[in-house]
Amino acid sequence: MGTLFALTLPGLLVLLVLFAFAETLWNRLTGGRALPWTRGRTTRPVSAAGFEEVAALFQGSKHHEFEQRQSALMHREDGTDGDPPLVSVDPEANKVVLRRRS
Repeated sequence: MGTLFALTLPGLLVLLVLFAFAETLWNRLTGGRALPWTRGRTTRPVSAAGFEEVAALFQGSKHHEFEQRQSALMHREDGTDGDPPLVSVDPEANKVVLRRRS
């Protein structure tokens, strides 16, 4: 009977809440992560990803948010984007301006 309840949507949500509680309790007691593939990271808890997947089940717009997050992770952000170039050439004044990196 418990397996049948776990296969329903309310059962899945109850299991997800229990997993989130257990994960939070483990993090507070030990100060580390329980799952070996999340130990070196300082990202959000694993149960948060589960809650987002359940929200995506009921919200169609969540799928677009996931795609946006994945594309943002793939693009490199450089701190010097938008800065003036290091070398600028002014052909009218016959000048070359070199700028130091900060």
